[in-house]
Amino acid sequence: MISKIINAIQNNLLVCFPTETVYALACNALDNESIGEIYQIKKRSQNKPLSIFVSDIYNLIKIAKVKERYIDLINHFSPGPITYILPLKNNNILPNAFFKDSIGIRIPEHPIAISILNKLKVPIVATSINISGEKSVCKADDIPQSIKQHLSAVIEDDELVSGIESTIIDLTEDKIRF
Repeated sequence: MISKIINAIQNNLLVCFPTETVYALACNALDNESIGEIYQIKKRSQNKPLSIFVSDIYNLIKIAKVKERYIDLINHFSPGPITYILPLKNNNILPNAFFKDSIGIRIPEHPIAISILNKLKVPIVATSINISGEKSVCKADDIPQSIKQHLSAVIEDDELVSGIESTIIDLTEDKIRF
């Protein structure tokens, strides 16, 4: 099933898989059209940015600027349920239509998410699979049908999904903000 998810992401299609927090609605972070589709089916304002998943700190540093003093902090808490808000690098590889000055970026700990990311060569947009403003999904049976109909592949495995959203840590300033 992981190969089906990877193939779908490589073909700029939408997918869903479990993370250690909630179920993720995901796509190729380099494709404007699939990112736009996520905003549309979630009924999410484009003023509210989406976060991305990467496999490790090396791939995080390719996208975001990380102050030297924050490297140990990220290494200590990653992989895990922490989303870091970081400034984007000037050579930003992400589409400018959706990613401007900063990015929410996470290295997930769930074995399925890690397996997907380790096999992909691109970052992925990953957001909770719910209608914007509604409760996040922590059981596959609760994925809204209005979203499910747009998915090319779904991995259903509720076992390691905690139902607790990731903690957001803003590292864009000199002072850490939660």
